[in-house]
Amino acid sequence: MKNKQGAIVDLLIWLVLSFVIVLFFAVWIYGFDLITTTLTDIPNATGTINISISDAAHSTFGKVNPAQASGLHVLAFVMIFAMALSILITNFLVKANPAFFIVYLLVIIAGIIASVYISNQYESLMTDSILGATLIEFTGASFIMLYLPLWTTIIGIFGAIFLFAGILRDYGAGGSVVG
Repeated sequence: MKNKQGAIVDLLIWLVLSFVIVLFFAVWIYGFDLITTTLTDIPNATGTINISISDAAHSTFGKVNPAQASGLHVLAFVMIFAMALSILITNFLVKANPAFFIVYLLVIIAGIIASVYISNQYESLMTDSILGATLIEFTGASFIMLYLPLWTTIIGIFGAIFLFAGILRDYGAGGSVVG
């Protein structure tokens, strides 16, 4: 963090990664559920060797599928929230020149505009016949994604306050948190 100078585009990276994380996990859950359903529906083989692929799929894929689905729902929310929190912490620890306030403000405005498009696209994906039911199950992450312009505004404004407030470690010494 010694040479980090504000990381102005962190907000835009957060927007893109939030959308990609939720979409990737939703596609993963949908695909894994499809594979599990296909494997468990295979009829048992008859003949000299009794092979039951569906029984093996029930005891392997059938156990992982529900646990993985609930785990990925929580993981998506935690990853999005942790990235947002890391933006605030990074901005708190980095000392930035106040001359970049206008640039940071423009990036916040661009992030808010981009978040409207991302949020609308996410909402249309929630009504999709293929992935819609899977995306609806992401309650925490869907809450953030549906209200993405609001979250972007909050994180951007508080990030700017933390970045440009010049919070001092020791008022007598005159230094910032990170020397």
